[in-house]
Amino acid sequence: MKQLKKKAFRLSLFAVVLMMALTGCSSKSNNETADNGTASKAPADNGTSATTNAPAPEAGAENDALPPVELTWYYGVSAQQPGQQEVEDAVNQYLKDNTKLNATVKLKPVDFGSYDQKMNVTIAANEKMDIVWTTGSWLLKYNENVKKGAFQAIDDLLPKYAPQTLSSLMPAKFWEDVKADTDGKIYAVPSYQVAATSFGFVFQKRFVDKYRFDINSVKTEADLAPFLETLKKNEPDVVPFAFQAGNNGPIDGNLRDYGPVTYYKNDPHKSVDKRETPEYKAYLDLMHDWYQKGYIYSDLATVKDFNQLMAKGNIAVMTDVTFKPGGEAGYPAKNGGNEVVRKAITEPLFTGVTTSMNAISKASKNPERALMLLELVNNDKKLYDLLCYGIEGKHYTVANGAYTPVENSTYAPNVDWVFGNQFNGLLRPGQPADVFEQTKQLNEQAEIHPINGFKFDDSSLKTEVAAVAAVQAEYAVPLETGTADPNEVLPKYLDALKKAGSDKIQAELNKQLADWAAKNGK
Repeated sequence: MKQLKKKAFRLSLFAVVLMMALTGCSSKSNNETADNGTASKAPADNGTSATTNAPAPEAGAENDALPPVELTWYYGVSAQQPGQQEVEDAVNQYLKDNTKLNATVKLKPVDFGSYDQKMNVTIAANEKMDIVWTTGSWLLKYNENVKKGAFQAIDDLLPKYAPQTLSSLMPAKFWEDVKADTDGKIYAVPSYQVAATSFGFVFQKRFVDKYRFDINSVKTEADLAPFLETLKKNEPDVVPFAFQAGNNGPIDGNLRDYGPVTYYKNDPHKSVDKRETPEYKAYLDLMHDWYQKGYIYSDLATVKDFNQLMAKGNIAVMTDVTFKPGGEAGYPAKNGGNEVVRKAITEPLFTGVTTSMNAISKASKNPERALMLLELVNNDKKLYDLLCYGIEGKHYTVANGAYTPVENSTYAPNVDWVFGNQFNGLLRPGQPADVFEQTKQLNEQAEIHPINGFKFDDSSLKTEVAAVAAVQAEYAVPLETGTADPNEVLPKYLDALKKAGSDKIQAELNKQLADWAAKNGK
């Protein structure tokens, strides 16, 4: 970085004072914020502001002197796209023609089903990468990889190299959610999207209409049973009910999850082990009953990529753990072309902004430039659209502000939420024109957990945490998909958890939670 600044300085000075290029004068980096390079400028506490076509991050002519670099960006996708290379070429041409970044980017999409395995190997080998997609609790888990040293802290870099992202991507208070459990530092830029969730169900509209099922009659999971029974009897080629493992139930409206903490609504400062609750047992009993009746997809426990299963279009009822406004419009493209209707059964809760993020790899030789690229992606609508949808007219068309892929499009990844600020994207057919404003309001108005901001430090419990995770990996999916009989398997699961150290983890969790509550006047 020192060499980069030195070159930039000398070349800029040469342009200004031709014969005095090697004088000892000093200058500020022109990548600093516009207010005279103030690097400590705090983000404004406002909502997301979608920029039509933001300029490249720059503060003067010195950016012209940045040496060329190639950045590598790894991220997850549902399926590889035949038109990937031509989109990458278009992205790099856009960067060359419209920005002063002086960088090209090598896009490295990896199928969701193999993302963890691929990235763990890549990170362990210290292979070249600059930007790497990470999530809070799904794939390449954020805090776990921070602890492993896979990412670089960017707190000091954000004001200088991504000032617009810092100040206007999302309300300032939401950045607190991105701070790592270990040291309270920021290691990634969120792909801002819906940040409040309800739980409920997605129904294929054709079956709801055919059997005149009133989706408003569904208040709990058990209320699905009559509809699933009808489907099982009358639709032999249809899977009545399926879901992505881990996205399969609130269990009970009084139980809330916040990170590693599960608490009862009326007692938020005491963590319970959800797996030991009667609500969990009742849920497992229901799933196993449905599995035996043939309501649940028989191989659900072994599905690695639920998106591929959903693409077949024969799942009648699924779960939805986000319930973002206008979400129905996104289903046909990934659900065999079938229209859906949805019914939420819980009130929206703020769940944070770490669902999808892009981190700067520890292996990056150009972290500043990588962050400058993310600044562009999050604020330059044309660049964002290229990444998300491809080349307009070739891969997609826009009518009345809504995106539609062309027939047999070679680039339609449908992962807008992976790349960056989703509020810079295009509407989907059927979405209301104000869907982005609705979503921002939902984020800011959703109920916040009473323990929001609590961070669990499990550094003294690494052995127990690893052992419990291994036990969970063995038992949870078979039980929660209904495949295993909870009367036989749940006692073994609980016994194995205790032997692995689950009680010790809960004790430490409650100790820290009590200390946090006392410190914060709770």
